[in-house]
Amino acid sequence: MPLGAVGDWSVLIGPPPRPNGALCDHERVRRPLLALALACLLSGCASETTTVSEVGTPASPQEAAVEWVERTPAQGPALVFHVHRLAVTETGWRAELEIRNETSVAWELGTDPIAVARSFGIMLFATGELAEVEKRGADGDLPGLRSARRFDPRLPDRLDPRERWRGTVAADGALAADRYLRVVFGPLVARSDPPDGLPEQFVWITDHAYELRP
Repeated sequence: MPLGAVGDWSVLIGPPPRPNGALCDHERVRRPLLALALACLLSGCASETTTVSEVGTPASPQEAAVEWVERTPAQGPALVFHVHRLAVTETGWRAELEIRNETSVAWELGTDPIAVARSFGIMLFATGELAEVEKRGADGDLPGLRSARRFDPRLPDRLDPRERWRGTVAADGALAADRYLRVVFGPLVARSDPPDGLPEQFVWITDHAYELRP
């Protein structure tokens, strides 16, 4: 059974990043089993747009070129997730993202609008440590998903081998200062047998995190 399996679904946490002065530090940890967390994500129990009063001190407008690159699996044919830029605006947030298909299999990406609306977005954590993601995932207690509401350009229905999608996702809603932002991609669904190391269907949560300033 793949990591985080719920029926045919999986959640994956990205591989440990290389040190970078703009990023928080992470420990090299084992990927968690996120069964309950994924069930919550796909059933729509994640939070929607959040108001300033619900987050306490809101993060101020800010922007960062983070250039996170994560691939799964780490070796061989892989899907590559790239976060180019993150921004907090006066009314919400946006992220410039890229997905590259470096496998020989086509992957469905935007064929289920409900699933996409519940999976593409961001999550805010109290720390930048993967241990927190591990524990909260194992407990079925991941933070509410801040779903992306706008995609520019629109997501393609699928990514064929060697294809990529790059665009900006965004949504309204305040974000809490002094929290650590991770980006959520998916769901991705293989059109045929995936390469070793990849489940047939999964949602990707970045291993990298960005600390939101007051």
